[in-house]
Amino acid sequence: MNTDSLSESETSAAASSKSDDATKPARRTQKKPSGERKNRRQLREAEVEAQLVTELNRLRATVRHIGARYIDLLESKIVQVREAVVSNRDSSGRLERLNLMLRSLEGLRVKPDKGRRKDLKRIDELLSEMNQIALKL
Repeated sequence: MNTDSLSESETSAAASSKSDDATKPARRTQKKPSGERKNRRQLREAEVEAQLVTELNRLRATVRHIGARYIDLLESKIVQVREAVVSNRDSSGRLERLNLMLRSLEGLRVKPDKGRRKDLKRIDELLSEMNQIALKL
């Protein structure tokens, strides 16, 4: 058996694909003038830039909203602790707990001018601890 020769069906398939290539019209790609391509790219770039600016403004508003809400939450924790301290005056061991809370509060080290998240976290943790102590008053 000769492996170099093509079968009759393979030969006709190869011939038909060559004839199909010859009958197909040549693809013409019209190049757009370079100025038109630049204008479209600049338009797309301007649209993307405008969309990005819009999304950044929306993010800024979201950050402000979340920040304001978080500050409200911390302030409500402060009010809870203060109310617990003022309302429970007759419990035993109150002086020790009050001193513990005072020392904890005095030991808080934050740098408000830097606006760091870790300072807010420290305050939040301190208020949670103080709230636990205040509940025992």
